[in-house]
Amino acid sequence: MSTSTGNVAKFLIVDDSRAIQSIIKRVIESCNYPKLEIQSASDAESAMDILEKFKPDLIITDWHMHKISGLEFCQHVSQTYGNKIPIGFVTTESSQEKIELAYQSGAKFVINKPFQDMDLRTQLVRFVPLNGAAKASTVPDELKNTISTLSTLLKGEPFTFEPCPPLALADFSENNFLGLFGENGKTPPVNALAIMDMGAVGVLWGVHNDQQSMILSIVKNGTASNEQLDEARKFMDEFGAGLSIGYKNGPLKLARSSIVNRQFPRLEMSLASNEGRTDYKLTVPGIGVGYVTYIKLI
Repeated sequence: MSTSTGNVAKFLIVDDSRAIQSIIKRVIESCNYPKLEIQSASDAESAMDILEKFKPDLIITDWHMHKISGLEFCQHVSQTYGNKIPIGFVTTESSQEKIELAYQSGAKFVINKPFQDMDLRTQLVRFVPLNGAAKASTVPDELKNTISTLSTLLKGEPFTFEPCPPLALADFSENNFLGLFGENGKTPPVNALAIMDMGAVGVLWGVHNDQQSMILSIVKNGTASNEQLDEARKFMDEFGAGLSIGYKNGPLKLARSSIVNRQFPRLEMSLASNEGRTDYKLTVPGIGVGYVTYIKLI
C-alpha cells in the first residue's frame, strides 16, 4: 500500500484517449483526497519521461497504445521501480490469458472498459488510502474498530463518518432500523439503543453487494429483507460496542434489532431524553448519505 509523500495523493494516467483520461481524472477527484496531483500521458514513452521527475503513488494505464504497449510499460515499471510504484490497467483487453500475463508482469489490478466508477475508486483507495496516518490519528479510540468495520463493509469505497447535530424525529426516514443493546448481548434490561435511517441501511447493503441501483428502492420502500440488514447489523454491533467502552460491565453487544416506524413510542421517547447520546452522519461520495444515533439509557 503506497504512502503519499507529504500527504499529497499522486496519480499518473496513461491513455491515448483524452476522453478516457478525463473520465479517470474525474473518478480520482471524486475520492476527495485532501491534496491531489494528477499527471497524464498519451503514450508509454511520454509516461517514462514523466517518471524521471514525478513519482506517483499509483499509475493507471491503458493496454493498447502506439509503439510501446501498456503491458511492456507495466513490465518496465515493475523492473525499474519494483513495488515502489503500483500500476493497474483500465483496458478493453479481455483475454483471460493476457490478463493473467499482466498480473505476472506486476499489475495490481485490471479493470475492463467500460467500467463502473466504483470499481476504479475501490482500487484507488486500496493503493492510495483516503485516510492517511495524520487523519487516522484524529479518530477517537472508541471508534477505530467502527471505522475499520465500515471500510470493510464498504469494500474500500471512500467515505466519511463524522459527528452531526442531534437529529430530531422528523430527520429520520419514515421507517428506521432499531437495535437494542445489553450486557453480553442479552436483554432485558436494555442498556442502550441505536437508530439507523434507511439511507444508511441502503448504502451499507448496496455498496457491499455491488447493488447501488437498489439503494433508492430500499430508502423509498422503507424496508429491507433479513439478508439486506446483515451489513447494518454488523456495523451497528461494532458501533455500539465502541461507544459503550468504559461501561461498568464491559462493552455492550447488540441483542435485538428490527425495522420500526419513526412514530414507535420508545423511539420518540428515547430521542426526546437526549442523554448519553451521539449522532453521526455517514457519507459515501456519489452514492448516498445516512444517519445513525446511539443513546445510552441512563
